[in-house]
Amino acid sequence: VLPRRNVRTMLATRALRPLAAAWARRPLSQLVVSVVGPDKGGLVTSVTKAIAAHEGNVVESSSFSIGPVFSMALLIEAGASQHMALTQAVQAAVPGHAVSSHEAEDAVDAPAFAAALDVSCADGVGLIARVTEYVHESGLSLSKLETKTEGAPHGGTQLFSLSAILLSKDRVNEAKLARGFKDLEGEMGVNIDMCVYNEAEAAKMAA
Repeated sequence: VLPRRNVRTMLATRALRPLAAAWARRPLSQLVVSVVGPDKGGLVTSVTKAIAAHEGNVVESSSFSIGPVFSMALLIEAGASQHMALTQAVQAAVPGHAVSSHEAEDAVDAPAFAAALDVSCADGVGLIARVTEYVHESGLSLSKLETKTEGAPHGGTQLFSLSAILLSKDRVNEAKLARGFKDLEGEMGVNIDMCVYNEAEAAKMAA
């Protein structure tokens, strides 16, 4: 006769097997959900509880606050039939926030070109627009973009900085791209540094 504890363990294991099998058979796909609204405590908990309640798994997430506004993006793996219900559940969990969702591809090809870009200068109007315009004209996309302004160490001038990750699915003429950024330095009176990633590092950008 098996001890009572072992019997209970066996029964529990048998009960879970059909659930595990159903999970394995479930067609999964990926969904990107974004949440934007007033910053307050408990937002991440409310959102992730709603996702878990609909059997969604958060594969990757990013969140930040700008002033009083909170923004979060989550890459979720869930049953293909659950996407609409999951999005509605997140919206219900944070009714004062804007929630949107987009279907995501299961796999992203590694880029043929990837580089880090850093721009620094005195703050001024149109800096972001001009730099990103040249990036677009060069056939590149922005995988990441962060900008900020801060006071100079000895006061007075506001300093601007931009950090970005540039990607392209096609090969890029690196010398031509570098010359273009050099011309932009002279035109705008800014400092621009570009660091091109090697193939192994570029592949990680799609991971």
